[in-house]
Amino acid sequence: MASIIELRLPLEQFALAHTFDVMPELHVGVERFAGQNEESTMSFVWVATGDFEAFEDALVADPSVSAFSSVADCDDECLYRIKWAEEAEAVARLVLTEDGEITAASTSGESWEFQIMCPDHSSLSKIYVCCEDYELSPTVDAIYDLGGNKGSVHGLTELQYTSLVTAKEMGYYNVPREITLTELADELEVSHQALSDRLRRAHGRLIDRALNANDRTRIESPSLEQ
Repeated sequence: MASIIELRLPLEQFALAHTFDVMPELHVGVERFAGQNEESTMSFVWVATGDFEAFEDALVADPSVSAFSSVADCDDECLYRIKWAEEAEAVARLVLTEDGEITAASTSGESWEFQIMCPDHSSLSKIYVCCEDYELSPTVDAIYDLGGNKGSVHGLTELQYTSLVTAKEMGYYNVPREITLTELADELEVSHQALSDRLRRAHGRLIDRALNANDRTRIESPSLEQ
């Protein structure tokens, strides 16, 4: 049965550590990975920043980036096509070796959050082991089996669930609101943009559950043991 793993890697273990050193308020979301094969990995990346010229200057000096180009812009976001340097490519290739696919990736500077789909649970386990063999430090947030009939009624990662509960308890969803998103982010010790993205994904997952639009089974205690 196809499975999904959601995990985090420290920023410096994948890409853009230098760029975030220069621009800590940046937010990056990978639209999709293209050319996913053993030779090359490119990404289409949405970037939110108030200074795209400074961002591009940072990319030029970033050792994790081999090449880049701007392909579209929309208000305060811009879509870039990025060719990763060898070390960043190697991380992506760890996924490809087990027939995995990176279906989502984003960062606001604290860590990279990945969603990876594999044909079965065994492949997920092998990817995790490969990460450790490569001296990476993955943190598993959740594991899902697609198409199951049992599991959590929430379908949320632990971080998403905790953020929603905290937001509810602190009055973020009250009318009028008793706490701003920035204050809530400070309480949870994450950036404003990271929390905004986390809540958006959590809301989307709850809507999918309510509408039965995405039938997933969440393994309540993420484990890679067989």
